[in-house]
Amino acid sequence: MAITQDAWFIDSYVKTMRQTITIDPGSTTPGVFKGALYTGAVVPDFSQTNPAWNVSPWNSGESSGPGYTSGGQNLTVVSLAGLATANKVGWKFNTITWTSTTLSAEGLLIYAPGLSNRAFLFRWFEGVRTTSDGDFSIAFHADGAWRTVLRDTA
Repeated sequence: MAITQDAWFIDSYVKTMRQTITIDPGSTTPGVFKGALYTGAVVPDFSQTNPAWNVSPWNSGESSGPGYTSGGQNLTVVSLAGLATANKVGWKFNTITWTSTTLSAEGLLIYAPGLSNRAFLFRWFEGVRTTSDGDFSIAFHADGAWRTVLRDTA
């Protein structure tokens, strides 16, 4: 299995923070971000420059099958905010569902179609998830698709 972790793409994170790319990660407009499903055939490179959906290595290994369209689905951000847990921030999305699918996936690539499909985050499912003529849903953790510590509490 090539996928072994969740991660932000370093180049996208740094360029967002330095404002050399312009995007509001807290925008609640559906479709600013999309989520595409991937199998373990993809080998993520979180250090690549200008990572993007449908650009190597993300141009292969995308899930396929009935009920799934290449490129995935629009995501809707619920919030990008501080969490009740001290010193943490979370990036929350609404639940997404692909209906009547037959597929397998090991992770979700979160990318921005309006920024040349720039990839921001990859979430690993910690194993293969499958459907057989059923719904494939991702209900994100209550704290978000991504949670990170902003400072040490010590």
